[in-house]
Amino acid sequence: MLTQFQTVPKIMKVQLNQIEDAVDFAMRVRREVFPMMDHGQLPADLLQFREHYMDRTDAVFLIAVVEEAGIVGSIGILPYDGRIKAVAGRYTENEAAELVKCYVDSRYRRYGIGSLLVRELEKVVSDLHYTTLYLHTHRFLPGAVDFWKRQGYSILVEENDDWQTVHMEKVIGGICI
Repeated sequence: MLTQFQTVPKIMKVQLNQIEDAVDFAMRVRREVFPMMDHGQLPADLLQFREHYMDRTDAVFLIAVVEEAGIVGSIGILPYDGRIKAVAGRYTENEAAELVKCYVDSRYRRYGIGSLLVRELEKVVSDLHYTTLYLHTHRFLPGAVDFWKRQGYSILVEENDDWQTVHMEKVIGGICI
């Protein structure tokens, strides 16, 4: 499907010399996708990128790089921290990883980059101790829920809140619940 590109996007872990570009990319797309949010402050994981994604063995941040355009996509995982009330008590400590910052540059959407990022992330996660991948998305994001369903994620809970939040999961290395 990646016919627009001279080369297939390369999916890789962020290197030290790419942190600034990865953070800039994530914040640019975040501003486009969530214009209603306050973007004056970096989220903690991006502010302390190295500590959250590089200096630990239970987290990772991947980017999709196209030679002629630079970073065109991103995705990360962090240990799920239990902060979300809608799924409170569902996961035991260290059981679930949370998918975060799954972004694709608007000019490169619908070419399979998001799917490439998810597949590569799932390969990386298969070597870790997690049994479940958790994420939340929002109904107001065009195609987001359907995208995650196509990746094999199931809806856990849909909140009737201002954000139209949809909580999803995928069991890895085991039987789907």
